Amino acid sequence: MLLHFGHSPSPGRLLSYSLVLLALFVLVTAPGRAGPIANTTSGSYVGTRDAQNNIDVFLSIRFASPPPARFLQTLPIANTPEGQQAAAAFGADCPQLPAPLAVAGIPAGPPLRGANESEDCFFVNLWRPAGTSAGAKLPILVYIFGGGYFSGSGSEWNGTSLVRRSVVTKEPIIWITFNYRTGVLGFIGSAQAPPSALNVGLQDQPFGGDGSRITLSGESAGASSVHMHDFYPDSRQTFRAGISSSGTSLVSNTPACEWNDRPGGAYSNLGNVTDCGIGPGSFECLQNLPFETFWPLALTTYAVPPGGGLPEWGMTCKGPEGSLIDEYPVKKVINGEFLTLPIITGTNNNEGNFVIGTSFLELTPQPPLALENSILSAFIAGHLTNFKNVSENTLSKLLDLYAHPTEDLSNSTLYDRATQFETDYTFLTPQRLFLKTASAAQRTQDVWAYSWQQHLPGSPDFFGAFHTSDLHYLDIGFSQDFYISFVNDLNPGTSWQKYTEEFQTVMRLLEGNVGPIADTVRRAQTDFLNQVEIMEEFGRFG
Repeated sequence: MLLHFGHSPSPGRLLSYSLVLLALFVLVTAPGRAGPIANTTSGSYVGTRDAQNNIDVFLSIRFASPPPARFLQTLPIANTPEGQQAAAAFGADCPQLPAPLAVAGIPAGPPLRGANESEDCFFVNLWRPAGTSAGAKLPILVYIFGGGYFSGSGSEWNGTSLVRRSVVTKEPIIWITFNYRTGVLGFIGSAQAPPSALNVGLQDQPFGGDGSRITLSGESAGASSVHMHDFYPDSRQTFRAGISSSGTSLVSNTPACEWNDRPGGAYSNLGNVTDCGIGPGSFECLQNLPFETFWPLALTTYAVPPGGGLPEWGMTCKGPEGSLIDEYPVKKVINGEFLTLPIITGTNNNEGNFVIGTSFLELTPQPPLALENSILSAFIAGHLTNFKNVSENTLSKLLDLYAHPTEDLSNSTLYDRATQFETDYTFLTPQRLFLKTASAAQRTQDVWAYSWQQHLPGSPDFFGAFHTSDLHYLDIGFSQDFYISFVNDLNPGTSWQKYTEEFQTVMRLLEGNVGPIADTVRRAQTDFLNQVEIMEEFGRFG
C-alpha cells in the first residue's frame, strides 16, 4: 500500500506531487533477532523493542528523496535499498536555528535529537504497541511539530507515554512524527518563486494511507498545519479528524507571498546578504548557492523583530493560482470552505505572554499612560501585513478595549495589555472565527474546544498559561485520555460537551479543575477584531 504525503493536484494546479513508498503500519511486521522488523515498500527496517514499556519503536524511516534543487518539492524514493536498514536512531533534522528560541530561560521546545542537520532530512518516526500486526488496523495519530514554521523536528518528541497510556486504557493507538522543512527552506515567499515552491514545507508533511484511521494533530505551527490541510485538502480523504493546539491564529495571518519582497522583508533581506538580489534570476541564484555558503547567510535573516515576536520566515503565504495556498485562509473560514471532519481545537489562556517576550517588562521606569498608549499603538500597528494601514479610530477603539487587563499577571500594565492583545489577535480571535463557522448547525460538524489554563511550575508568574506551556505535559498529560478516546472513537468523551451555536462552551484544562466553562473571556475584544472591516485594515484579506 502507498502512503501519500502532500496533496493531489486539483484543476489548474501545476504542482508535482510525490507518492511516498511507506507502509510501515500496514505491511506484515515480525520480531527479529536485533529488534522488530518492518517490511515496507521503501525497504525493510529493524527497529527497537522498549521492553519496559512494551512498545516497538522505528526511527528515521525515509519517506522521500531530496528535491532536485533547493526549495522544490521532494521526489519519490528512487531506489529501495536491499537488506535490512537500521531504524534505531533519529535521522538528520532539517537545517534551522542552532537552538530553539527561549524567553526568560524557557525554551520554545525540547532539544533536537537528530544525528545532524541536512537538506536531506525526510524521515518518519513511529511508536506502536509491541507486536502490533497488520491485521490490528489500529488508529493512527500523526503529530506535526510546532516551532513557528521556522524551527522544530520530529526528533523532539517521544510517543512512548501516549502509546503506553493507550494500551492501559485498552484503546491502543500508533503515534507518528516526521520532519518537514522549516524557515526559508520550507516557506520561502516571493513573487520570484514559482508557485510549486511556495509553502513547500506544508507539502512535505506526511499523512495518508488509510485515511479512515488517521487523525492529524499538532501544536502551534503544527496546529496551523492541521487547519491548512483542512482548508486545502487532498482530492482524496487522507485523514478523518484533527486536533489543533494553539494554531488557528497562524493560519489567519497568511500574507501575500510578495509581502516578503518589501524593503526589510525576509526575501529582500536574503537577497541582500547573499548578493542574489530580489529581481528576476534571484530565486535561481539562491538555489544554486552551495549549502555551506547559503546557510550561514540565510541564518542572519532569522532575526527576531524589535520588541519580540517571531522571525519573518515563520509564516505561510498566499500565492497565485497553481500554488497550494491560492486563497487567503480567513476567507476559507468565513465562507465555510473547509472539511466537515471532527476536530478538537483550543488555545492557552495566556498565549501572547511567551510570544512577545519580556522587553515591555524591562522598561525602567515603566512609562506614564500617554507614552504607554503610544507604545501600545505602535505594537498593535506592527501586526499589519499586505501593506495595509490601521485607522486612528480603530487604534483608539483598541486602546479603549484593552485599557483594563482582565488579568494582572505582572507589575506592568503595558505588558499585560500588550500580551492580552497578542493572545487575542493571534490566537483567540481567529479561534472564535473558526468555531463560529464550524459549529453552525447546518454544517453538522462535530467540534470540541478547550482553554488550557495550567501554569507550568517553575515558570515566571507573569507568563501564566503561556504559549507552548501545554507541551510540557505531553508525557504526563492529564488530558491524554481525551485525545486517546478521540483518536479511537472521534469523540473525546461524554464529559466534554461539543461546541455549538447554542452552547458555546470550552473544556477548561486545569489539573484538579477540568470541566466545561462558557467561552466568554474578552468576547467584546475578539468580536471587534473579527469584524470584516477591521480584518481588512490589518491585511488579513490581502
